[in-house]
Amino acid sequence: MNCFVKRALVGGIVCFAAIAAFSNSHSSASGADQEVLEADQALVRILGLRDKASFQDHLALDALLDEDFTWIDSNGKSLVKPEVFKNFPALANPEVELQERTYGRSAVVRANRVRVQVMRVWAKRVSGWRVMLYQEVTLVVKSEPPAAEGAGISDCENPCNNIPFQPETQSEKEVIASWQGVMRAMARKDADAYAPLIAEDFSATDTHHDRAYSKADRIAQINKQKQSGVQSVPPPLVSARMFDFGETVMMIAHEQRPNPKAYFNTRMWVKRDGRWQMLFSFNTRIE
Repeated sequence: MNCFVKRALVGGIVCFAAIAAFSNSHSSASGADQEVLEADQALVRILGLRDKASFQDHLALDALLDEDFTWIDSNGKSLVKPEVFKNFPALANPEVELQERTYGRSAVVRANRVRVQVMRVWAKRVSGWRVMLYQEVTLVVKSEPPAAEGAGISDCENPCNNIPFQPETQSEKEVIASWQGVMRAMARKDADAYAPLIAEDFSATDTHHDRAYSKADRIAQINKQKQSGVQSVPPPLVSARMFDFGETVMMIAHEQRPNPKAYFNTRMWVKRDGRWQMLFSFNTRIE
């Protein structure tokens, strides 16, 4: 890895050449969106080479992966940047139409095909766009019913009130407060408290569902559970990492219910109308 760090300038030049090769294929995009799409296509091309990648390809990949990069596959296996360099993992859905959205200094790229959902999160650094996260979710054929646990809010100390994580920036602290508000609303089956903390374009992609859920779907789910009396307490937080991009904040959380398997749940928030609202929840079960 040292040779990659020492030759970052060369890697940046090679990366620029790799990205430029894709510029014509996304001419309909503009500005930051165009830059993200070009970088994303360069990433897909290089990782697709697997063991055929050249030294120059490794340099270009080094320039595209953020130092805090995380890879999470459909089985919940997690890799960091040095592990990706050692053995290029297989990309899911490398040749599908992309959905891309830029939020200031961060961007989200989706590459979905039927049950296999793929998300890549990019961050704008001084040296250019760098990918922070690659994550996969394979949806189940039929949605699983919520696990009935506990008696409600009294069983939601973690994450509703206290968590084993300390946010650093002011935005991260505000986001944690917003997230805990969401967790309390879900534990109490309070759709009115839940709604203001969730963005209108919110989506929840979970391993245990057969499709992505919208904000309206989640509200309907909360109301249905309230009417039926089903108690489903949010899973406790085991650990987390947060990334403050200014306009948005991302959290990669490791969560564990008492009996089912643990999860990696990535969430992102955006500040709108003076409050932090959750943009998405992307949940991969650890097999």
